[in-house]
Amino acid sequence: MRSSPVALAHLEDDAATAEAARRIGELTHFDPRSGEACVLWSLAIRHAILHAEFDIRSGLAHLDVESAAYWTERLDEAEVGPASRFTNNEWVVEALQAAWSAIVHTRVPHGAGDGDAGMPGAHLPAALSTAIGIGHDTDTVAAIAGALLGARWGASAIPAHWRRLLHGYPGINGERLVELATLAARGGKPLGNG
Repeated sequence: MRSSPVALAHLEDDAATAEAARRIGELTHFDPRSGEACVLWSLAIRHAILHAEFDIRSGLAHLDVESAAYWTERLDEAEVGPASRFTNNEWVVEALQAAWSAIVHTRVPHGAGDGDAGMPGAHLPAALSTAIGIGHDTDTVAAIAGALLGARWGASAIPAHWRRLLHGYPGINGERLVELATLAARGGKPLGNG
């Protein structure tokens, strides 16, 4: 969850993204799988920003052979069953599986007439609802899923009434959080300063 912004600071360098994500994971979690999960998710976020598509496997090349095989199995599990199976989601591995499963098992609308909001970005609130519906450590699962969904669909996919409620540290509203994310992605350079 805390490593999600790492991709913004390292969009130009996948190896730097992987290293920073691993280090952030290791700050609070001793299990090497935690660092690996942070690497996979941060690189998936980077990929979504740069290529406008989901690819959780884009980070497997940054893991050793045994770890890549382990995560391939975990990702396959997440893709074949319903997200509701991943209820031990206070564990980093299963939290990642729950978030990924919620994303892949929520239908992406393809235009008007689908019977829902009609825009592909409507996938973001629908997948977040799926993630929350799993139960247990829902704030973590939703934060993890939301980071990747936001990277793929952009801030405009977040319903306006959700953005109005968004806030950070006292005095920082949702609009300011967007500004801070933009600054991070631009290496601290404000818009208009090349």
